Amino acid sequence: MIGGKQIRDYRFPGIDMPIATLGRRLAELAEKHGWEVETWDEDGLGPATGVLFKLASGRVILLRELQHAIEYFRQRGPGVYLDAGPLAEFGVDALLDELLANLDLSRADLDWVAPAESQQIAIENMKRTTSLLPPPPCLGAPDSYFHAVWLAAEEHEPVDWYDELDAKRYPLRCIRRYRDGRLEAFSYASDNWRDVMPEGPFPPITEIKRNPEFSAREISKSEFEMMWSEANRPATASRD
Repeated sequence: MIGGKQIRDYRFPGIDMPIATLGRRLAELAEKHGWEVETWDEDGLGPATGVLFKLASGRVILLRELQHAIEYFRQRGPGVYLDAGPLAEFGVDALLDELLANLDLSRADLDWVAPAESQQIAIENMKRTTSLLPPPPCLGAPDSYFHAVWLAAEEHEPVDWYDELDAKRYPLRCIRRYRDGRLEAFSYASDNWRDVMPEGPFPPITEIKRNPEFSAREISKSEFEMMWSEANRPATASRD
């Protein structure tokens, strides 16, 4: 898969760590792969642009380009960041091989590569972080499924909600569809479940429908599974 699937509203579950700097500008890569570049002010570092995308393996990469680094430190392209977890497990070289294959680049397109010792640093970070975080909650077996439409959702907010619930209506798996058609799927198996899983149980369908901003209905397991498969289908892109 070339280019990866762009995602938004994602936070790394642990510490984000740099593994490389690319020798290609972010705007060039975005045009090639059809990404939408986001802009923001990075605390203490000034204007930044970036793209979050998911590799075929499901690992999430952040490409972040700092205006200050480009203008004053002659950095040639964006830094490559990912969560400490994959870095601790696979090391720099294996992750870079996967990244470069996804971006249709070679080692010649790298401006800087993190040292091999970064893997051990990531391992130590994971040990500290994991010991402080609570595990996922204990929930029941799948019991029902529903589809809600958030009629007042803005462009950056999900309009369609598909959820698998246990008997107490706590969510087990979730799918969100945006107005531009993109889909996001997550569960307690997701690395960033603490950021994306809803807190608490969903109210009954009748209660949801009393809110004029929503419509809702029960759906079958097969309808939910069809949407789950679609949301987890790898993105495809043609080579230039």
